Amino acid sequence: MLRPSREGTAVTSPNAFRAELQRLRADRHARPDDPAGHSDAPGHPDSLDSPYPLELGPASVYEAVTRQMVESLTGDIRDIKGRLNTLFFMLIGGIMLEIAIRIISP
Repeated sequence: MLRPSREGTAVTSPNAFRAELQRLRADRHARPDDPAGHSDAPGHPDSLDSPYPLELGPASVYEAVTRQMVESLTGDIRDIKGRLNTLFFMLIGGIMLEIAIRIISP
């Protein structure tokens, strides 16, 4: 679960994700009655000083292709949003210009 930042948006950077994951693992290991039976021994995959790094890269070719498609779609949507903003401001500018011309003309 992502923690909202002070601005109200979700924290999604990989470093923030790792920090949140370590915080959750520390909270889980701090409980003496861990029903999952996780070990705090060094070298255990769930321990905080584990030699196994957290991998955030794609686990399969399907995930890599899907991620690339989503990033491409994000760029396309950003481009469309920019064009709509330009169109909106041009429309508002035209309306304001028309109002100014009608006020100034006798």
